[in-house]
Amino acid sequence: MQRHYFLAVKLTNEIKLKLAEICNRTKNEHHFKTWVHPEDFHITLAFLGAASSEQLQTLHKLLNEELSITENNFSLQINRFGFFGNEQHPRIFWAGVEEEHCLYNLQKQVAYVCEKVGFQLDKRPYAPHITLARKHIESDHIAVDSQQWWNCYGENVSFIADEIVLYETHVDKQPKYHVIHSYSF
Repeated sequence: MQRHYFLAVKLTNEIKLKLAEICNRTKNEHHFKTWVHPEDFHITLAFLGAASSEQLQTLHKLLNEELSITENNFSLQINRFGFFGNEQHPRIFWAGVEEEHCLYNLQKQVAYVCEKVGFQLDKRPYAPHITLARKHIESDHIAVDSQQWWNCYGENVSFIADEIVLYETHVDKQPKYHVIHSYSF
């Protein structure tokens, strides 16, 4: 089976635990086919797909160089929920972070390096989020309301972003994302 890779902001263990608590409260009343394992919570910066060992070595070298000139760490605040897909049966339930220019700058730096190495990245505008669950399976046909869910289950939580990681995906395992390299900034 071919491995897939992506780069992401690593969340602290405290944030992962807090998000797991929020998910546990939410899943008592709302049903999804899959809830993300707490160790798999992250904020994606660039999905790479398949990669050769040469690409990964070059990526590692260039990321180390690029991140050595990155601004210092920065604070992020989880401050809302959202959904991707149909309002009655969304594909993805996520937690969003307050807009922070440092995060967008970091994503641009990472994308620049990835494209330099030859990866074809998603061209859609960057939408930072933390996936919490996939494939809504409620039996009623009432549209989901992210603000109502946030009011019921959400909690503003802040953390310091100071590390990105290269993850390898193992779809047959739990947790399914495994750290290959870590990059502090």
